Amino acid sequence: MIIEDGKGSGMSVGVTGNNRLETNAVAQTAEHFANHTLRQSYNILFSATPSGGDDCFLYIKNTSDIDMILEGFWLKLVASEYIDIKTNDAGTPIGGSIITPANLNTGSGNSAIGTFQNGNNITGLTGGVTNHRLYHKNDAGSVSYNFDQDIIVMKNGVITFYVGTGGTVLEGFVVMNYHSSW
Repeated sequence: MIIEDGKGSGMSVGVTGNNRLETNAVAQTAEHFANHTLRQSYNILFSATPSGGDDCFLYIKNTSDIDMILEGFWLKLVASEYIDIKTNDAGTPIGGSIITPANLNTGSGNSAIGTFQNGNNITGLTGGVTNHRLYHKNDAGSVSYNFDQDIIVMKNGVITFYVGTGGTVLEGFVVMNYHSSW
């Protein structure tokens, strides 16, 4: 059996002395593919000062037909705090301001497709399930959180971010992209 190139050139593939296929391949991460090829990578910047515990400060709803992938986020705080991230809150967000995610490919004219809101206390939401609780302890500073398993937000799926105790300034951004399964 001979494996040919599939383009009609008559070239066949080679095999090494260890019985392995010879190849010259380019590998790339899904994140690089989403940014470089699809031009669909974004940062969602936010800033809020929730006054009370369990206040929602960030609302994200994917209205695209393509899966939204949340890779992680960066957070700056001036005091101890924890953040709960919930999936599938229901309801209509009230009290948030619309924010526009920034495309990370300067050659892209694409815009993120969804509803993105930031506020000190976004209300009107219920029923979400907490899937992450992230702790920032003891001092002022910033930290980057990577989701070990990316959060997949299907069409009409919702992700919300809640402050644990409130009373401190939160600033940061969520790292996300759009791509279908390969």
